[in-house]
Amino acid sequence: MKKIFVLAAAALVALTACTKIETVEKPVQKITFLTANYMSQTKAGEVSVLNDFNEFKCLAFLHAEGVDLNADYSVKTDSYQAFFGSGETISPYNSSNAKLTGLTSSATNVAYWAPSHDYYWPKGEHSFVNFAGWYGTTGSAASDPTIAYAYDNSISKWKATLTWAFSNSTVGATGANLLYSDMAWRYNENPDASYKLNGLASGYKGVPMLFHHALAQINVKAYAASADSPALTAGTGNVTDGLATWTITLEDVTINNIYNAGTLTLTNADPGTTKTQEWTGDWAGTGSVGTLTTSDFTVQKVTQATAENLVAATCVLPQTIGTSVTLTFNMRIRTDYTGGVYNTELIPVTIKFNDMGTSAWAQNTKYTYYIIINPSQKTVRFDPALQADWSEATAGSATI
Repeated sequence: MKKIFVLAAAALVALTACTKIETVEKPVQKITFLTANYMSQTKAGEVSVLNDFNEFKCLAFLHAEGVDLNADYSVKTDSYQAFFGSGETISPYNSSNAKLTGLTSSATNVAYWAPSHDYYWPKGEHSFVNFAGWYGTTGSAASDPTIAYAYDNSISKWKATLTWAFSNSTVGATGANLLYSDMAWRYNENPDASYKLNGLASGYKGVPMLFHHALAQINVKAYAASADSPALTAGTGNVTDGLATWTITLEDVTINNIYNAGTLTLTNADPGTTKTQEWTGDWAGTGSVGTLTTSDFTVQKVTQATAENLVAATCVLPQTIGTSVTLTFNMRIRTDYTGGVYNTELIPVTIKFNDMGTSAWAQNTKYTYYIIINPSQKTVRFDPALQADWSEATAGSATI
């Protein structure tokens, strides 16, 4: 028995020594993100999301091999897993894995974007995850869309539906802003970086998240200019042409009849390949309108390049601009001359926005309007003449 046992042991050792077992599996990889902010089609390239936010929210939908996929690896019609649960907050981190806050678009120390704790890609070769990201605020509170994810039998595809209600009774509340990313479909690893922004290393990898503004933005600037010579120069609280000085104050500045409530509905269907894909859909308004008001404004700049904000850049609902959408204010002009002589006028002004070249405010587009005020109008001049030359008349005579 002992001899047999020894031989068996030796045979087992030999078998073990000659047998090479290989395990093929995907390496462990943390999920990271690459972010950029979509720029208007009138400009080139993408810009940093840090112009708008320092973190965003994200939902993720997992289709896992052996669970949510059929034997041929096609998707089941009734099965997926909420990979991020009810959602995750995605933030920027530096190379020391410290979360970064308070960043601006000039930041150069962002190493990657990631969830609040590490998530790892699924190991199955055919497993994949879909991602939908957004950022929203009404100015006073966070604003989140509802994102439904379900199989659509009418198109035989999984489809996400984003619904985002927005109302802003005061119109243009400071900080009101809504953004959503293209949906990232069928990712199962971190791809090479698509957006090399804010100091990210060229070899960095992450799920591409390209954000779009859901709202429009308007900005009204004002400056003074004269069509006559001499040209105006800027003063402190006034403008001058060297002969007269004008103090121009715009009072009761109001933008009237802006739609201030609506619902954005977007859809995004599985493209069947690994890619990011834009949403389709639009806003539907409720018919509710409001006004945007701002403080009295003093005009003291004389070029478009230095023009100051009459109405600071403000997010508004995308909408058609009817004739009732107007900018109104009272223009108070005080004209001072040498010797202490002055006069004052108060002139009501109404400007229709659709008279300034735009008939609508479109999503993800910023509109800047310039109000140019010519305080001098025309120099006062005179045209003297005599009704007739002196004429002779006999006045009579006296003899002394």
